[in-house]
Amino acid sequence: MKYDKGNVFYKIINKEISSDILLEGEHFVAFRDVRPKAPVHILVVPRGGYVDWRDFSTHASAEEIAGFCRGIAEVIDFAGLNKGGYRLISNSGEFGQQEVFHMHVHILGDVTVK
Repeated sequence: MKYDKGNVFYKIINKEISSDILLEGEHFVAFRDVRPKAPVHILVVPRGGYVDWRDFSTHASAEEIAGFCRGIAEVIDFAGLNKGGYRLISNSGEFGQQEVFHMHVHILGDVTVK
């Protein structure tokens, strides 16, 4: 599948539409999910145009991959999820229930968990 710059995450990254952005780094943007499935539900997206995890891991540079993964760790710490635990989810393709075809990771957790 070819990357489409008309997707909502591309528009959030490029500040074409507003979002509750929590953290940004050279290779990632993190913002709250508009339809949360947990008390803490944050999306982390790479700045580059990748459709899904396979596209990202195959075509992104080592620097982008490392920066994105470190960004996820930074978001986990920022949200206070490093003590109680969390889930990382990345859906891929229609069968995998991916809704926005820009690679992204959902971080779900609950900061009230001790």
